[in-house]
Amino acid sequence: MVSLTESSSQAAEPNDYRVEDQAPFNKQTRRLKLTNRDQYFAALLFATDYPTHFRLKPEIYPVCTPKGVPVTGSHQYCFIHHQSVMCGHGKIAIPGRDKNTDLYRKLNFPEDNRPDKWHRGFNLFTLGPSGIQRITKAAWQTTDRITINLSIDWQTRERNKESGESLLREERRYEISQRNQFTIIDHFTNLVPVGESATLLADRHSFCGVRVNDLIDVEDGGTMRDSEGRVNPDGNYWDANGDRKAPQWVDCTGRIGSDVAGIALMGHPSNVRNQYYVKDFGLMEVSPALGEDVTFSKNEPFRFATRYVAHDGELAGRDANLLYAEFSKANY
Repeated sequence: MVSLTESSSQAAEPNDYRVEDQAPFNKQTRRLKLTNRDQYFAALLFATDYPTHFRLKPEIYPVCTPKGVPVTGSHQYCFIHHQSVMCGHGKIAIPGRDKNTDLYRKLNFPEDNRPDKWHRGFNLFTLGPSGIQRITKAAWQTTDRITINLSIDWQTRERNKESGESLLREERRYEISQRNQFTIIDHFTNLVPVGESATLLADRHSFCGVRVNDLIDVEDGGTMRDSEGRVNPDGNYWDANGDRKAPQWVDCTGRIGSDVAGIALMGHPSNVRNQYYVKDFGLMEVSPALGEDVTFSKNEPFRFATRYVAHDGELAGRDANLLYAEFSKANY
């Protein structure tokens, strides 16, 4: 195990970041491919409402460690709306609209006469359609990191139409870098309603999260740890103290072939709240609205920031604390 303090003093190979705009379909961008020293280590996939490209929110997939080990997963066998490094919300209320909008899952158009044998109290076949986070502008630059700025329309989806109604507009920034044994992704969101206000209703499908590679989740032999010393936590963590105290970070690490690798999730301390939801099948989320509503307006936008750290080897607790303290100083 190499510590952050030890490795930072070693001479590091200089970075050479590049962003490749891949537009294979009618010259329309589908993916930004990220490389460092000619090694492909991550990509930003655009949301697409197309029969064979059904992705309703952007995701960063894959996410690889500096050694090239992929530590996130996408379109897993049971929950295909868990998309690697992702962002969204499951219940958004807009004044004047009689129905909440889901901008997290992949619910299709309603099938009113189809029963839902898996749930009590609601029918998923009648709740859709989920909306789409459509990227309307993308710009990037490479310095000592890759910075990607996105303008995103959070829209409804309508039958037989290419575009729906715009409900929210987001300015999202990713700052992505590699150093020593870490690939670091910092995510900053500024979200405003198209109308006067909007509310993120309390929902466990929220807000920033990561689905880890199946090979390293707890169900398949990996280990999840958090800043409070818990091993394999499960469920909701958002109390001020006690067994359910909200952590500063959560990490999931396991073995892929002969490599030990993992990924950690951190919420910025300036967020309105950092409520965590974690599951042993490999999901880690941080949100202000897992258990409480968040209302925002044009004058008071919703702002949120998270850090993801993919790492080679196990992540020492002291290094996770240092990475969290470093992220805490970021202004957004």
